[in-house]
Amino acid sequence: KQWYQRRVAITAGKFEACTPHSSSTLKASMVSGRVFNNWITFKKSWEDVTATHWKKYPNSFSNHILSEDVVDRYVADGKLYTVRLLEKKQRIPAWIVCLLSSKHKACYVKETSVVDPLNQEFTITTENMNGRLVAIVIETLLYKRSQMCETIMKRTARISSKINKIQDYTYKRYVNNIANTDKNMMCLLGLLDECKRQGITGAVNIAL
Repeated sequence: KQWYQRRVAITAGKFEACTPHSSSTLKASMVSGRVFNNWITFKKSWEDVTATHWKKYPNSFSNHILSEDVVDRYVADGKLYTVRLLEKKQRIPAWIVCLLSSKHKACYVKETSVVDPLNQEFTITTENMNGRLVAIVIETLLYKRSQMCETIMKRTARISSKINKIQDYTYKRYVNNIANTDKNMMCLLGLLDECKRQGITGAVNIAL
C-alpha cells in the first residue's frame, strides 16, 4: 500500500501528501552522511515501554509536535504494523529556510513501526517527508526485552545532505534534541529520577 497516495486529515486541516522521490535515488545524490548510535536501558518491562510509545504526544518535552495520525495499521504474522504521519513545527534558521519551498511551514514525518510480541521487539523507523532535497533524517529505534523488568532501546540515526554545512547543523541539532526525547520517555515511564541520576541517557554514545 502506498500510504502517501492518500489524503490524511491532520489537526491543522487537510494535507495531501505528495509522492516522495525514491529513497535510493535521494541517498545516492547525498553526501555520505553522518551516523549517530546510542542505547538506553529502561528499568521497565517491554510491555510497559511499548505501550508508553503510543502515549508520547502531547507532552511538555515535545511541544513541537502539532499532530499525529494513524495512516495504516494491520496485523500480519502475529505482528502489529503501523504507519503514522506526524506534523512538527519547523525549527530551522533563516539561512536554511530560504532553500525550502514556502509551503513547507511544517515538517511532516512518516513513522513506520512493527510490534513483535513473540520476540518482544518493537522497531520504529521515522524519516522526514518534505525538505528531502535539503536534508534527510532517518532514525530507527529498537526496543527489546532484556530482563523481566528491563528493556533496552538501541537508536541509530543517519543524517544526510548535499551541503556539508546543513548536514553538520542538522546532526548537531539532532544530538542536542536527544536529551529531551529521552527525558520525555523517562518521565512517561515514571523514571525521571533515574533519568537525572543517569544523565538523561546513561548510555554509550558513538558518533561517526
